[in-house]
Amino acid sequence: MQRPSRPLVFAAALLTAAVTWAIGATTAAWAHPGNLIQGRVTPNLTPVGQWFVWDFHESIVIGTALLAVAYGWALRRWFPRRGLKGVAATGTQQACYYGGLVVMYLSLDGPLHHLADELLFSAHMLQHMLLQLVWAPLFVLGIPAWLWQALYELPGAGRFGRTLASPWPAFWAFQAAMWVWHLPRLYNLALEVHAWHIVEHLCFMATAVVFWFVVIAPLPQLARSLPKRMAFIFLNMTAMKTLGLILTMSSLIIYPFYISAPRVFGIDVLSDQQVGGMIMWMPGGGLMWFGVGRVFWLWVNRATPRRGLTGIAHLDQARRAISGVADTDLDAPDLAPDDQPTAVARTSA
Repeated sequence: MQRPSRPLVFAAALLTAAVTWAIGATTAAWAHPGNLIQGRVTPNLTPVGQWFVWDFHESIVIGTALLAVAYGWALRRWFPRRGLKGVAATGTQQACYYGGLVVMYLSLDGPLHHLADELLFSAHMLQHMLLQLVWAPLFVLGIPAWLWQALYELPGAGRFGRTLASPWPAFWAFQAAMWVWHLPRLYNLALEVHAWHIVEHLCFMATAVVFWFVVIAPLPQLARSLPKRMAFIFLNMTAMKTLGLILTMSSLIIYPFYISAPRVFGIDVLSDQQVGGMIMWMPGGGLMWFGVGRVFWLWVNRATPRRGLTGIAHLDQARRAISGVADTDLDAPDLAPDDQPTAVARTSA
């Protein structure tokens, strides 16, 4: 008897998870009507002056500063110690990294942080999308190939790196963080206990870096073929959009924390929840579609007659056998042309 293919197993698991989550939320609403409420709740509105505030959190300021200092130290100190030529990082890479730090800081501090933590589910969803789909790819693109290689060569990091670059572990890590933290009990816990909120954000950020590491593949030896990377993005996008669709279409208030929260922008609790689902479903999905398009463009570019490559290993090997073309690296993995390592050749001893 033929075993089902992995994509079919994945689709069945995803459908089961989505249905189970939806049934669980509905059952909880019937059993505990005080927790998941049917209908729309509109408490008193909050004036703009009470939410448009800058609360400087020491942990965010210190964390952002440490990431900036560590990056600068690696470029200026670690780079020459490895005996490399050229520039430590291109202007594009540095712009990606430091621009990502700006996105991270503005997401985790200031008015958006206040709205997300205390007032609006939709603002919280926007915050998560910025961290997962804007900051994380900028972070991965901002680190040059030689620095990823140096990190990969640290003791014990090789096996972890190979696991990190494996699509299925990366897929389940990314989706587990997203789905588990959106379960009502854990989501409300994160809003009520600040320490758990920090853990939630760290989970989102770490798994998003893993996701984009697989997509961008900054180390050629860990890269997957471009078609596999397109499929990887598409599967993750499908699972994410499923959760967004559930939140958008639900007529239940799933997260009771916001019921007692003051309202802003004149939006009631249920509409706020539905807008948050749409942010995950549409803009979030749009960013992932952009990733699919970028990888597809690279695949098409490599399949030109000049290169004679398709990115599919057995087809390209057959072409080489017929034409006698020298072997090339099919999976040279850059999503950023400027990230071609100008500083990966070691100086001669």
